[in-house]
Amino acid sequence: MCARRLARAVEGGERSHDPVHRSRLRDAFLAAVRDVHAELAAPTLAAFADVGARLVPKVLPEEHAVLGQAARWYVEMFGDRLARWDDPGTDHATERRGLRIGGWVDLPVRTADDGYELRQFELWGRRVPPEDPLELDALRVAYLRLTPWLGDQPLRVVWADLVAGILRERVVEPGERADTTKWFDERVAVVVQRTGEPVARSGADCGGCGVVAACPEHHKGAHYGRRGDLLPGILHVTPTSLDTWRRCPREWRNQHVLTIPASDTDPGGVHGQQLHDVLHMIHVEGSCHDPEHVDDVLVRRGFDTDDRIRDELGRHAARCPDPADTLGHEATRARFGPHPTTPFMATARIDALWVHDGILDARDFKTGQVWSDRVADDRQARLQAWVLAPVADARGLRLRIAFEHLAVEILDDPEPFEPDADDLLNIEGELRAEVAAIRSTAEFTGVADPEVCGRCRYRSICPDSATPGVPVWPTVESDDDE
Repeated sequence: MCARRLARAVEGGERSHDPVHRSRLRDAFLAAVRDVHAELAAPTLAAFADVGARLVPKVLPEEHAVLGQAARWYVEMFGDRLARWDDPGTDHATERRGLRIGGWVDLPVRTADDGYELRQFELWGRRVPPEDPLELDALRVAYLRLTPWLGDQPLRVVWADLVAGILRERVVEPGERADTTKWFDERVAVVVQRTGEPVARSGADCGGCGVVAACPEHHKGAHYGRRGDLLPGILHVTPTSLDTWRRCPREWRNQHVLTIPASDTDPGGVHGQQLHDVLHMIHVEGSCHDPEHVDDVLVRRGFDTDDRIRDELGRHAARCPDPADTLGHEATRARFGPHPTTPFMATARIDALWVHDGILDARDFKTGQVWSDRVADDRQARLQAWVLAPVADARGLRLRIAFEHLAVEILDDPEPFEPDADDLLNIEGELRAEVAAIRSTAEFTGVADPEVCGRCRYRSICPDSATPGVPVWPTVESDDDE
């Protein structure tokens, strides 16, 4: 994390409005599951249904679908375990050694044999769990925060992905607390050391930062408050998120605001990401002009017999600037757009940034077809240009945005984009108009277009979907039609 942002997080204080929408699913599920376990009981779907009926007006249909999935897996995993929710007071920060220690502690329960158990839930389907749940930092901190509640008793720690149906658990003995405490103190020491010199760093962190006021990386930064608004005070825009917004406002809200877990697979192929990963490793560890190094990377990545990737790497090597100074590969840059009512933070991830011949050369590697003869007409490239313009200006360089198409059947790349001052002014106006449109939207309705919906990752649970179906989430084997 950017050291300046980390320091402000530790210190607290004024910041821009930044609603934590991931808590919507968590709070709704915990309201239900804590009610189910108000007394010593095992969960049943009937008990969840009674609670869920009261929650329906408070959650969106997509969220309700996730909560139904979570309830089914919870009953499958814990249906034979009697438990009673116990409140150790960890819904608020814990004071320890002059620190305020936060983090979610989901469901501490007392079991039928009077034992202690912590059930921690994953409702977003994004984490690959280790075999030992205590390897997760969040569970280590939760375990330490429960010390006053536990005393010298063992604790069964349970981590459950209630979307994917994955369960990890083990008993933590009292003697293990010393090692966990040591780990925590070591991490705190790192935080103290890094916040001692809170140097700001522009990059991926800027997109979710609520403390841009007076940040040396973002002039004219300020705090923006929109309490009660679904959106944060400073809207974060990226080429991907704006593409989603233009395609479907409801998909944009589900994915980029509420972070609802996808119910359907992305029909796009994986080849493009694989090639990007290989190119990143080749450039970070060596040169694409070194055949032995390229062969080594391909072997380690398991693509040594993939002729398509080899051909595309050869096509790239012929166009890779040499000599050139590298400013970054897979690098994220950020730029703040100040405004009294429509402030935004734009970030763009650049595949490769080189400096050569007086040019800041930004490359975007492409594996698909050519959509336009001019990069200047691509809205993704225009945002990239606006974000990178100050980087080029600071070094006295011309800025060039180029699409490098690697598929061997494509003969010519689109004409690169070298924006001038008027271009950049027009791009900022375009971005601000889109931010204003997002801000003014009250109902994020879906487009209900079969072609668009057919590629949407929420097509099975969106009420506006023109291609409804069955979610690809893993199902409980004992599920019936009811």
